[in-house]
Amino acid sequence: MSPLRAAGPKEWALLGVLAATWGTAFAFISFALDAAPPGALAFARLALAAVMLTVWAYAIGEKLPEINDKRWLWFIALGLFGNALPFTLIPWGQQFIPSAVAGILLAFMPLMTVAMAHVFTDEKMTKITAIGFLVGFAGVVVLIGPAALGGLVGGDFIAQLAVLGAALSFATNVVIARRAPPMHPLVSAAGMLILAAVWTAPYGLWDLMTHARPNVAGWAAALWLAIGPTALGSVIYMRLVTTAGAGFLATTNYIVPVVALGAGLVLGEAIGLSAPLGLIIILVGIVIARRGQRAASRSGQT
Repeated sequence: MSPLRAAGPKEWALLGVLAATWGTAFAFISFALDAAPPGALAFARLALAAVMLTVWAYAIGEKLPEINDKRWLWFIALGLFGNALPFTLIPWGQQFIPSAVAGILLAFMPLMTVAMAHVFTDEKMTKITAIGFLVGFAGVVVLIGPAALGGLVGGDFIAQLAVLGAALSFATNVVIARRAPPMHPLVSAAGMLILAAVWTAPYGLWDLMTHARPNVAGWAAALWLAIGPTALGSVIYMRLVTTAGAGFLATTNYIVPVVALGAGLVLGEAIGLSAPLGLIIILVGIVIARRGQRAASRSGQT
């Protein structure tokens, strides 16, 4: 694995591409749902991305572990929480809420990660990180509460909870990934996506055969979701995390929801005032929590 270095123009350019790819994914999901229901979309996206990354891994001389290798047990968990669950919950939720709201709700993920790490690892929250978590949670309440009571964003309360469930799933995946054995990033991504496709196959194939629709624009959007946010996004993610580090990569937590909000506005979605207000509060919570983590790191706390 390459040593970490200070982020240069190339790293910042890749970060911009990654943020744009991930941030606009919610808008493409809205289009893809015109062709494929949530289960079919999740399976098609994951299966195609798994094939592409597996071919890429073998093309550079890396091989997947033998079938009896214990790393496949990690792939089972990573595939479930990192891909299968969230990639099904997010499009299901987006059937009832705007894409921008889904992107903003997922901004709560890094704060969920802090809370889960406090419970399941030795990375304990400080007072400052706890304050950041509570501020971010207040932002979620601002976003969901008025929407549920007054329909300000035209969203369904259960659908918003589903997207929050996806954020919780992503956070769980981060905690699991921290405990996973070391392996080449491309191999771990390919193995994770293969198992994610297996997780979604039963319901996804049935959904694909019974409810898919011949919508060219929708399937084009689904194809891009596999190539861009899933496969290409994974490759860029792996490059940045191994060259510039996870701290630099965490910058996407601030950019992606803003891009998602902008894409929703371009699509003409009825978003309401609670969405940008909730986003601002959540981002403030992330800033506070990250300052708490940096202060703890400097003082030698875990």
